[in-house]
Amino acid sequence: MTGWQRFFLLIVCIVGTLILWPQYDREGLTFMLMAGLLWTCVIVLLSVIINMFAIYKLEFLHRLISILFFGAVLVSLLYYFPLKGGDTPAKRMQNNQWPTLQDVREGMKRLTFNFDFVRRNVHRDANFINQKLDDASDTVKDIQKTAEKKKEVLDILVE
Repeated sequence: MTGWQRFFLLIVCIVGTLILWPQYDREGLTFMLMAGLLWTCVIVLLSVIINMFAIYKLEFLHRLISILFFGAVLVSLLYYFPLKGGDTPAKRMQNNQWPTLQDVREGMKRLTFNFDFVRRNVHRDANFINQKLDDASDTVKDIQKTAEKKKEVLDILVE
């Protein structure tokens, strides 16, 4: 297994954890970022050591190192990934609270982005960028009309 394959395996483990246990907050995302950086450094170190000592020539030892790496990544993510309420995925699995299909759907929804470049343009109501500014200009015009009416009523009363 090359360093790139280990890095891809790390990304798959991180995304899989985020999808299966979507009950995380900002602390969870920070943990995943820091864990990704840590494990990327470990991948670089493993690649250097494997190439320096020519471990890739001993297939069984190379596979054993790869399996140990995968196990260490999974254990660290499951035992230390903070969820809301102070739980971790490992504690939930020990209490027989396995991820449900609803959790997977919620996790997929949290990791998707809404980029619809084909149907979105500046003048459409579904556009998220200029929507608030357009509403604000309409509100300002309504307030100006109301103020002018109040001014006319006040002018009539003063005369």
